[in-house]
Amino acid sequence: MVGLINQENAPVGSFPEVQAAARAAVAHVNEDLGGINGRPLRLDVCTTTGTPESSQTCATRLVAARPVAVLGGIDLGAAASLPILRQAAIPYIGAAPTLGDELTAQGAYLLGGGAAADLLGSVTYALRTLGAKRVAALYADLPGVLSTVVEAAPTVLRAKGASSVKLVAEKPDAADFAPALRAVAASDPDVIFVVFGAQSCARIMAARQSLGVTTPTFYPGACASEAVVADGGAGAEGAYFGTGYLPFDDTSPEVTTWRAATEERSALSQAGFAAVMNLRSLLVELGNEPRAAALTERLDTAKDRPGFMSHPYTCDRRQVPFLTALCNPFVRIVRHERGRFVDAGGRWVNGAELLDLTS
Repeated sequence: MVGLINQENAPVGSFPEVQAAARAAVAHVNEDLGGINGRPLRLDVCTTTGTPESSQTCATRLVAARPVAVLGGIDLGAAASLPILRQAAIPYIGAAPTLGDELTAQGAYLLGGGAAADLLGSVTYALRTLGAKRVAALYADLPGVLSTVVEAAPTVLRAKGASSVKLVAEKPDAADFAPALRAVAASDPDVIFVVFGAQSCARIMAARQSLGVTTPTFYPGACASEAVVADGGAGAEGAYFGTGYLPFDDTSPEVTTWRAATEERSALSQAGFAAVMNLRSLLVELGNEPRAAALTERLDTAKDRPGFMSHPYTCDRRQVPFLTALCNPFVRIVRHERGRFVDAGGRWVNGAELLDLTS
């Protein structure tokens, strides 16, 4: 049995597409691939509401069920669940981590880089490919790792060639994003980075259109969704996204499999599906009765292991400075153009070296 912790029906953000895709992947594994060495894969889902208490409750309930692993969707309260899983020696396998404690947690293996990798890769692309010098960011006013990242951003960006850095914070539930976006645009930046969840991105896109902002704007992979850009309207045209997964219309067999099994076209759907498929690959190698301890050992020694719809991953806790649980910092940069998500860079981008200030 495998657990899944995912945040849904919460005022601070709801991500049901992760669960839906994970269930679709389990069905594919059982119906098309013969399960795990002939045995069906079972998924036990526990949803949280963005509070530490709900995350703690989920972790406690899943530990009692003795899963071989717990998959992490998006959960803003993950800091409360991770110690419980760690104490029970159950590996936490993340596919779309937020800028939270899971990035550094012992016992966590983030096979998809999530918001941190998306941001690092997008900044690297903007500085190196677009030649940006004047940088601005609109970010969610939330405590935790995000605050630490924002505080360090000016030093890091200037060390890597940015001549000016403008940072503006706003509440995720702000009634109107136009004033904050106007403040960001007032610095005349070459690029704008938006660090918000999917629910806010569409409203920021709409504000961008109403203000006539034409500056190239980058969003996290969680916002790479057909539903988000539809709600964003004309303001979504030309938007860039960093995402740990191949573009939706890529012709690879893995993307084709995901498309056939799911209806949602979003990076979060890809994350939920890929989490199960990556785990399935590991469990098949562990024999008929895989154990959490053996899975943990296999993850600890994973090196350049193929990722489903993603870049190969290595879990040696040295892939990204300071973010020790991140096994895969590679992202694709896609751009929304005329209703399609186009592969803008045509290659995987690794922004990990941004955090190395000695180079």
